[in-house]
Amino acid sequence: MPKNGGLETCSRSFVPPSSETVNSSNKRREGVFTPPFLKFVFYDQERRKNGRMWKFIFSYLDRFIEILIFLIFVVIGVVGGMQVFNRFVLNRSLSWGEELQIYGHIWLIFMTIPVAYRRGSHIGMNILVRKFSQKIQKTLTLIADFMWLGLAGAIVYYSTVIMKVAKNQISPGLGLRMDLMYLSLALGGSYLGLVAIRKIVESFSRLKSGELVGG
Repeated sequence: MPKNGGLETCSRSFVPPSSETVNSSNKRREGVFTPPFLKFVFYDQERRKNGRMWKFIFSYLDRFIEILIFLIFVVIGVVGGMQVFNRFVLNRSLSWGEELQIYGHIWLIFMTIPVAYRRGSHIGMNILVRKFSQKIQKTLTLIADFMWLGLAGAIVYYSTVIMKVAKNQISPGLGLRMDLMYLSLALGGSYLGLVAIRKIVESFSRLKSGELVGG
């Protein structure tokens, strides 16, 4: 039989399991234990209700588009500088430089349209709109968002029609298929539609809460 000191040491070293540990072990035994990352994606209804997962995804998508725009702008600037240097210093111009800058500008425009719309940076006249009541302003903003969504759908539809014809053509300078050049219309239109849907959801939520919708 151990001494009192031994019993006291054993009792001090024993730590009773917490309720969280017991619940976790019970879930493992029942075969329904879910890792935290899967719970966040599939089973955490509270996070889904708050929209944190979608905000997380959209924030990374917005950041990716902005980085892509920056890279396109850098490529256009570098190629333009190379073309000027070759023409006036080496007396030999690039055969593909001008064409790359043209199609780069097309990509740049159609990728920046939804970014400016998301930030509310497009030029607009709100002198007349401000004279209406807040309820009418909210309604007009919602109508404008639906118009942006319709524009996005038209861009995506007609760009796919153009791409079906352009896939049989080759650009003379770069030697690439022309449907790749017009791919920016489909991608930009798709992103514009996604931004418009987000705006519409935000407008409906603000209409219900009574907040003033801007942009």
